[in-house]
Amino acid sequence: MRSRILRSAVIAAVLMLGVVGCGGAPGANTDDPAGAVTAALAAAQSGGVTKLADYACAAQKDEIANMFGGGGLGSLTGLGVNADDIFNAMKMEFKDVKATEKSRTGDSAVVSLTGTMTITVDPAKMREIMKQMLAAQGQPVDDATLDIAMGAMASQLSQTQPLNSDVPVVKEGGKWLICG
Repeated sequence: MRSRILRSAVIAAVLMLGVVGCGGAPGANTDDPAGAVTAALAAAQSGGVTKLADYACAAQKDEIANMFGGGGLGSLTGLGVNADDIFNAMKMEFKDVKATEKSRTGDSAVVSLTGTMTITVDPAKMREIMKQMLAAQGQPVDDATLDIAMGAMASQLSQTQPLNSDVPVVKEGGKWLICG
């Protein structure tokens, strides 16, 4: 029983990390590839993960939508958990972000992204979400069980994650968008 609870908490944590891994400074310029990546991070930090869709190319918009409502979060939405509630219970912070154009060919470019990301969870909001998940699974919703689930999730999410990747971007409609 407890392993099932921990599994649900870890699935939620891993999904959150996976969703944000693709994504600064406010006011970044989407007229250049590195600025577009920085703008996406700034939007995610200030407005939440769902803001990444505003910085995705046409080919990726459906993928982002699937992550939020279908494919990636299907197991949680199947438990009656609203993806927006999960994202609203989390805050992302990016530090020491550096986005540098690595290469460009026509309307395609690659941006090297480095820095760190930390996700924090609003304990009260996330506790309510965990109650929903546990109840939907027929698990106990007592304080001890919730404490275990919350502890597992908090330990997964609160660790600072390094950002060190190449981000593909394309120019569409006059601005650079993340596309990969």
